[in-house]
Amino acid sequence: MNFKVLVFLGISLCVSVTNLFSQDKSGNQLFVSSVYELKAAIASAKPGQSIVMKDGIWKNTVIDFNSTATDSQPITLCAQTPGKVILKGNSTLTFSKPYLIVDGLVFKNGKIDKGSVINLNSDSCRLTNTAIINYNPDDFKTGYYWVYFMGSHNRMDHCYLTGKNNMNPVVQNFEENARYNKVDSCWVKDIPYVKHANGREIFRIFGYGHADQTGNDGAYFTVEYNLFDHAHGEGTEIVSLKSNYNIVRFNTVIASKGGLVGRRGKNNTFEGNIVLGQGMEGSTGIRVAGSNHLVINNYVADVAEDGLRLIAGEYFEKSLTNNFAPKKKELPKYLQVKNGYFAQNTIVNCGGNGIDIGYNYENHWPDLQMVLLPENNRLINNLVFNCKGNSINAAVQDKNKPLDIFSFKPNYFQGNVVWGSPVSITPIPAGIQSVNPKLTFGKDGFYRPESDSPASENGALPPAKTDNISSLQKNLHTLSTNEVGPKWMMKK
Repeated sequence: MNFKVLVFLGISLCVSVTNLFSQDKSGNQLFVSSVYELKAAIASAKPGQSIVMKDGIWKNTVIDFNSTATDSQPITLCAQTPGKVILKGNSTLTFSKPYLIVDGLVFKNGKIDKGSVINLNSDSCRLTNTAIINYNPDDFKTGYYWVYFMGSHNRMDHCYLTGKNNMNPVVQNFEENARYNKVDSCWVKDIPYVKHANGREIFRIFGYGHADQTGNDGAYFTVEYNLFDHAHGEGTEIVSLKSNYNIVRFNTVIASKGGLVGRRGKNNTFEGNIVLGQGMEGSTGIRVAGSNHLVINNYVADVAEDGLRLIAGEYFEKSLTNNFAPKKKELPKYLQVKNGYFAQNTIVNCGGNGIDIGYNYENHWPDLQMVLLPENNRLINNLVFNCKGNSINAAVQDKNKPLDIFSFKPNYFQGNVVWGSPVSITPIPAGIQSVNPKLTFGKDGFYRPESDSPASENGALPPAKTDNISSLQKNLHTLSTNEVGPKWMMKK
């Protein structure tokens, strides 16, 4: 039986045969059944060839994948049968040269002391169809990553990650020289929550902008079409962007503590994400700090806290009082939210505020100087329905000394429709209309405006019967387990 794997930059064919100690007749496949043979095959593989690992348990197998491949002829390391090559003990994988592909492996019930289970330490490589399952140390405080991006233009897709219960994020992008990486179509499931364990984000994207650099470089990381299912981690940040120019789009988040977060950096995009909190304690929608962010066409429902948060920034130029004690001596705790564009988002049944502008204003004042209100942001055609807090809440500037020195540009509102809870802005802008949007809960699990709704042009989801809706809105749906994760795990 042949197993065909389509790969980027070419086509690789891994074939199950009985003779695992030789090459196939074409010479394109090298079959290995021991660590010794694997190392020899990696050293001798030529561009366009595949290295096929025999099914079974591979214990304490430290793979340095350093074959010499080319752009047009990558080299693939794959399982004889996808999902049936199980790496245990202290097994790890490092991509050490470009144009390499790993397909169909499983890292399960192993543990290491530090570093990462899989390290993409080169450029233009691909990790696909692979799983990491319960690869945890004995001591929770022993921190390491499961997947670490240290090079650029790498892709991780159709992978399954479950059960990480120690310190450090599941996936990390390196601070320097790691750009244009991508994670897509992966299934991240059951990452347990540990209280007071900051630094256990699910995805943490470092890069240029993490230290508030003023230039226009960035990580340029893309997180798209992934399913986060009960992926709690630290319980605050599921995807944590700490750099510039990243894209988080078309992901589905189900019953996971925390939210999608633009923590540091500027010019980040959150588009077409679906966050279904299912009332999970600590669940939020989208939270941003910094400038020039684009937050559009997202659907947030049933989170326990706020649907969309625009954080108050920390004034850091000088101490306003004798009490100022910054958390970090070199950086403000949060950057001011300004010049952002927040449009066509649907927010329903939140346990907190639908949209919170200036969240944590004067928090821990005057020890912290969280006194920079969001300014000059555009909020357009958002739909907020039936939230327990305010539909839209805006912090009011404290005009007492020494805060009377600040003057903020107004935020602009146009075409927003809210219902079911008050608007906490005085006076209420003309661009916020409180009117029943006539929503219907459909078989697809979404609240949509009816055809005669006054919100027919609002939110991420238009009336279901409208014919002229965009292709994005037609395709916006909750990802299923048949669309993400390894192909060998998908239901037949």
